[in-house]
Amino acid sequence: MRFVTYNIGYGIGRDGENDLDRIAEVVEGADVIALQEVERFWPRSGMVDQPRQLGKRLPGYWWVFGPNIDLHSSETFPGEDADRRRQFGNMLLARRPILASRNIPLTRCSHLPFSMQRGAMEGIVKANGSTLRVYSTHLCYLSAETRLTQIAAIRDAHEVAPREGGAWAGKHPDKAVGWILGDEPSVPEEAVLLGDMNFLPDSEEYAAHVAPGASEPCGFVDGWRAIGRGEDDGVTKPGHGRIDYGLMSPSLLGRVREAWVDHDAAGSDHQPLWFDIDV
Repeated sequence: MRFVTYNIGYGIGRDGENDLDRIAEVVEGADVIALQEVERFWPRSGMVDQPRQLGKRLPGYWWVFGPNIDLHSSETFPGEDADRRRQFGNMLLARRPILASRNIPLTRCSHLPFSMQRGAMEGIVKANGSTLRVYSTHLCYLSAETRLTQIAAIRDAHEVAPREGGAWAGKHPDKAVGWILGDEPSVPEEAVLLGDMNFLPDSEEYAAHVAPGASEPCGFVDGWRAIGRGEDDGVTKPGHGRIDYGLMSPSLLGRVREAWVDHDAAGSDHQPLWFDIDV
């Protein structure tokens, strides 16, 4: 399967233009798409519903959106519901059904200036004869201390997910209440974590997040390094370095076939990061 992660910067490219068409064109063709900095009804992005607009531009995909900022908007919308929510968060799209999803809130340090709520959007996606957990996340850019607590929260959620199970477990004892939804989606052990991590490969956060090999079954391995790619080719935010990642369960370590950065994409201040993984 082909995966791509892209912080789209709410659609504003290096030329200062807001253009969701070029975002969709760049990521189309992946089996799973993880997007960050996607928003609904913000003036800077034209007061549009970006998740819905991206869904329309990518009609062959199922999608889910996980807002981490969700605010009342005082603007009115003539002829429509005036109580639109102003939202900002992460998105997942997949060519195969997303069987279940949840939005996991991450910790934050309120004493920092402009410390916003962050999250990890989790989806259970159909794979080749099985299922796979996929996350789209965006960590704090202000503080390594905060990122370390967010990394711990992601690792904890990843570790307990198969034991916790899905959105419900078992059958409701009262058939009359309408909770007969079919079989509960299984929660697979294997996961791929995609997103803007806001840390570099030589950082303390990287060391806390990435297992050195397959010896830590509940940790993550770095798909980029798994196939021996160099850091010079891996810059995902020009002027900053490699801060976007495709991390995965150690059991997937030997299944990464290719990884690359699309250095030509100009739809954001980040570059799309791609992986081919046998799952």
